Amino acid sequence: MIRGSQLFKRTRKEVFDMKKSIWKLLLLAATLSSVQSQSKYCGNEKCPTFYKQVGRNCVYISTKTKLNWQEARETCHSIDGELLTLPDANSLREITLHLQVLGVSGNNFWIGANDIGHEGSWRWIKDQSDVSMGTPFWGYTVGSLGHEPRGRDKQNCGILDSYFEGQMNDRECHVEFFFICEYVGK
Repeated sequence: MIRGSQLFKRTRKEVFDMKKSIWKLLLLAATLSSVQSQSKYCGNEKCPTFYKQVGRNCVYISTKTKLNWQEARETCHSIDGELLTLPDANSLREITLHLQVLGVSGNNFWIGANDIGHEGSWRWIKDQSDVSMGTPFWGYTVGSLGHEPRGRDKQNCGILDSYFEGQMNDRECHVEFFFICEYVGK
């Protein structure tokens, strides 16, 4: 025989479990709503799976897996993307601010800048357009060292460098970093 106080305790526990379940459902609904609201337009289309709107671009920011530059590029291709192009100062500002908001600005990220096969002539891998040189794009070291890129034929791939607070730097392409893809379509 169940006493009234035991029934009350069981009912209180059941009510507590139901409230807990309701909070989980509300949290899930809020998360889904947030994901839908973040899926803004990229051109005339919404950003596809894996990508998030940052400025004018749909981007994927890898913060779980570090790869070398070529592996990062291949991974971008596998999700219909290319390593990120930063055609102007606004694009650079938007992505560096976004990395700060995400709390990952203390990391280095591969982007699509390189001078592979054309030493000293930096180009974007996406369209072979010239990479802007100097401030605000490339990091600067006080003294005789001056602006990046300074790696000559040893450092041919571009990163957003945490040391330079999100400005670009050249690094050896075989080093593993996180990476940023931009959606380019199929």
